[in-house]
Amino acid sequence: MKFRAFNLCSRRERMPSFPQGRRSRRVATKKPANLVINLSGVQKMFPCLIVDRSQEGFRLRGNFRLRRGQLIELVLDDPVDSVRCEVIWIGKPESQQVGEVGLQTVGK
Repeated sequence: MKFRAFNLCSRRERMPSFPQGRRSRRVATKKPANLVINLSGVQKMFPCLIVDRSQEGFRLRGNFRLRRGQLIELVLDDPVDSVRCEVIWIGKPESQQVGEVGLQTVGK
């Protein structure tokens, strides 16, 4: 018995590269910021670049190691002006998102 492969999309329709359920629009920013990470009870600050932001969170680029679910603090222009966030995704090494992380803001 032979099985025939089939395509769920017609030739004119393309599958979107991102989910259609995005709650808010992303805004490109390219602004420098700092990431405060708690490493073994000691807070360390790392420079980063805010690639884009939305009402729910941020996409950052930088040279740091994070893990999903980790809570961090993002320091924007003023050190008093910081945002507490949770790491939602981490760019895979072989992808276009290498060195990037997705953060979701969490309540204070």
